[in-house]
Order: sequence, then C-alpha cells, then structure tokens
Amino acid sequence: MLKPFTTERLAIRQLQIQDAPELAGISDVPTVSQWMAFMEGGFPLEKAEALIGSQNDTKEYFFAVRLPDETLIGAMGVIDHADGSIEVGYWLGVDYQGKGYASEALLGTLAQIGADPTLAPRPIFAECRPDNAASIRLLTRTGFHATGRPGPRPNRIEFRLG
Repeated sequence: MLKPFTTERLAIRQLQIQDAPELAGISDVPTVSQWMAFMEGGFPLEKAEALIGSQNDTKEYFFAVRLPDETLIGAMGVIDHADGSIEVGYWLGVDYQGKGYASEALLGTLAQIGADPTLAPRPIFAECRPDNAASIRLLTRTGFHATGRPGPRPNRIEFRLG
C-alpha cells in the first residue's frame, strides 16, 4: 500500500515475516497489548506471524517503525476499508513511548497517504479506547477530532482527520 519512507528519526516499511520475533518482543507485554483489540490475551510470536502473513488478504497493512540503527520500536497500521475509508493505528514498545516517535510516525504516514493520488481523497480515521489518554492527546495533536461515535471495535471511540 505505502512505499518505504523515512522521517527525521525513523525508517518505516511494510512488516515482513522475519520481523515477527521483534514485533512480538515489543508487543507481547500488557502495557502495550492492553490497548490493541487484536492483541487481547497477549501478542506472542504466532499472532505476530499471523498478522504479518495476512496483510494482503485482509487489506490491513502494518509497517515496521525503526530507528536508524534498525531497532524495531513499534508499528503503524493502515487499513483499507471496503467503504473507501482508511484507518490508521499505531503502537510502540514501552521503552519508546513518550519520546515523540508515535507522532513522527503518524504524521509521516499521513503525509505518505496524502501524497498518493489514489489515497489522498479518501476519509481517514483512527480509534482508541476512551481511557487511553496518551493516544487521545496524540490524535488531537495530529489533526484528528473525536466524532462522538464508537469505533469499529468494541469499547473504542472514533476520531476523524480534518
């Protein structure tokens, strides 16, 4: 869906199956997995492999967020919904939260979507749990607004870009 790109501090490219062990390593901890609907019950290697392996079938694309030294610090999600909308999501390993990486990765991803003439006109949304204050702050800082509607997954609220 999106070509590999870089931001000031990050390199972002689609996750590949060989990324699964690193992805599980930073994601299979309750302080990360508790916020992601598809990580309920944890995110061991088998779930990471399944997520990466199903991208083309589900039209749910996931991108490795890496530091210049190649350390995997998180992931960006871009979901191509049948109604034409695009959903974006993100998660970072605990050691990389609160350092501006999520904002940088999200803004970079939005810029890539905006630069693609087939994606740019489509509505963009995100969702998060109503008790995820950090994610709500991030979304509002990056141009999203709460719609007052539930998100597609249980116990989530929707945010729209613009």
